[in-house]
Amino acid sequence: MNNFEKRLFVDYFSKLINDIDLKHYNFDDLMDFFFDEFKVNRNRIERDQNGSFIFGNIGGREKFRTDMKKILKELQEKLPVKKTSLEKQLLSLKEIFKLSEEEYGILLYFIMKEYNGIFRELFDCVSGHDTFGRFCKCVIKLRYNRRGRLMESLYLKRLTDSRRGGDADINPEILGIFDDETCSTPDKIIAVLLGKREKSNLTLSDYDHIKKERDKAINILKSAVEQKKKGVNILLYGYVGTGKTQFAKLIANSAKIPMYAVKTEKEDYEEANRSFRLADLYSKQEMLSRAGRACILFDEAEDVMNRGFSAFGSASKGYLNKILEETPIPVIWTTNNISDVDPAFLRRMSYAIEFEKLSDETRLNIWNRVLKKNKFKVKKSKIEELNKTYDVSPSIISNAVQMTKLTSGTEEDFEGYIENITRVVMKRKNIKSPKSFNAKEYDLNLVNSDLSVENLTEKIKACGKLNFSICMYGEPGTGKSEYSRYLADCLGIKAIQKRVSDLVSPFVGQTEQNIAAAFQEAKNKKAMLIFDEADSFLQSRANAGHSWEISQVNEMLTWMESHEYPFVCTTNLLDTLDEASLRRFTFKIKFDFMNPEQINLAMKHFFNIEDADLNIKGLTTGDFATVKKKADFLEIRDTSEIEKMLRDEVRLKQSKTLKNTVGF
Repeated sequence: MNNFEKRLFVDYFSKLINDIDLKHYNFDDLMDFFFDEFKVNRNRIERDQNGSFIFGNIGGREKFRTDMKKILKELQEKLPVKKTSLEKQLLSLKEIFKLSEEEYGILLYFIMKEYNGIFRELFDCVSGHDTFGRFCKCVIKLRYNRRGRLMESLYLKRLTDSRRGGDADINPEILGIFDDETCSTPDKIIAVLLGKREKSNLTLSDYDHIKKERDKAINILKSAVEQKKKGVNILLYGYVGTGKTQFAKLIANSAKIPMYAVKTEKEDYEEANRSFRLADLYSKQEMLSRAGRACILFDEAEDVMNRGFSAFGSASKGYLNKILEETPIPVIWTTNNISDVDPAFLRRMSYAIEFEKLSDETRLNIWNRVLKKNKFKVKKSKIEELNKTYDVSPSIISNAVQMTKLTSGTEEDFEGYIENITRVVMKRKNIKSPKSFNAKEYDLNLVNSDLSVENLTEKIKACGKLNFSICMYGEPGTGKSEYSRYLADCLGIKAIQKRVSDLVSPFVGQTEQNIAAAFQEAKNKKAMLIFDEADSFLQSRANAGHSWEISQVNEMLTWMESHEYPFVCTTNLLDTLDEASLRRFTFKIKFDFMNPEQINLAMKHFFNIEDADLNIKGLTTGDFATVKKKADFLEIRDTSEIEKMLRDEVRLKQSKTLKNTVGF
């Protein structure tokens, strides 16, 4: 034992002597150690002829304690007081975490119990089951009602691994400090406890698509650190795989501010629970508050902020205020979903950036970068095809590369791995993006509508306004969705097409949130928003059987009223739509079956057959596209065979219009 440990041992022994169980099986060993270590004459303690302590009566026990107190007092006066390296390390911990004398006393108890077996033997000899309680009462002079609060404080600073005194142990990372005697200053200890700084493997140009937000976040981070501003929190939220974590690291690196991450796993590789992560955040705040230039990354923040925000699990506004408003250094939070986040949390954000689905160009850069990093060659044309087909995160691309290499696979195998995992992640069978629309292949002359779409297109282009909406209704396959995308192409804006499966959710309120997110995405990208099968969202509220059916329609109507960019709905069931929604559409266009002239134009367009002279009621461009595909497979070119296949398509239809037609 060094001098510090000796002083501490003597101090503990002298204060616990009245509570020592003199008949404990470890007691004789403890006394043997004491006599040998401190060179105390054994004859100063009365014994019987066999050398055993005389504890047969109360007088014998009291005489022993009296003699021991005298010996211990003499030792306290003689032991050197020069600080040892261990004591310096302990005092540095006290300084780093701003420990009170009571907290420091408790910390010493747990450290010495773990660090030195002799202290453990001493504590084992204390009478009763609550050794920690007796220690607090006799050594620290601590009132019982203070213990819980002090243990909570030590746990939040991650000095102990539990809030309960009797069950707690010292954090293993803290014990690791004592293995290196040179690690004695606060700065050195902090460096060991914090670990490595977070580094990004991206560049600023990778986020040019949010350049304004990127530069603003860097400026906020720099200013907060330079001015030592408390309560600065930046929230990064949005779609999975859009680079939120890398962005957080990048802006810290660009601002030349060291970043340290809140842990997602414990020292034993066990998953970190909510309580552990909050304690790690608090501990890092305490340590880094003295560093001056630093910030913290709290990745996957949904672990904590979606389930109340207190140390104990219930939602405590006071605890929320302390974490957010009083953080001495900036914290960057990342999450995929803010729908369940307490508004009190969101209100206390200093700045927030939404990460939307990436553009085709940005995603293509990611594909190229990930493939290059993994040294996996794929043809340029194949990469472009994959980019258009799969909207995936860099991690999925990287994993697919590793599996392809592992199995010595081909480009086709690589795509197979991409599709396999993406289907699981998206929880959908059909995960391929819709085939890109080719405006040059779209022929307005094949559209049979009650309003000239050619004239409408020219008028909308000429007026230069984008705050219009269109309801396109009519039979399936008549070209409603295709015209929407054609119009967007003519206006030079992006088309965002949403299917029912993209929006409808079995969870209450989630469909409304998906609708709002779709409108917001279109607004941010200044794009045309297209809702196919809009009758799923705009059914008449008069026939609603559930409150959520009404709330979905209300959500749509609210957005339609305020949306600044083109909004298009397509439906086959106009008579089921809510009347209020119909009033909000700028244009309502009926798409009908092709007339004879258009049918013969379609024969030329799809099959290069002129003067076919067909007169079949109920045909649509969708029918022609289907028959064209079938004819190509069967290598059919004969006009009569093509006519027969077209009539077969019409015969299968359930249209009321056709059924009411004589001769159908």
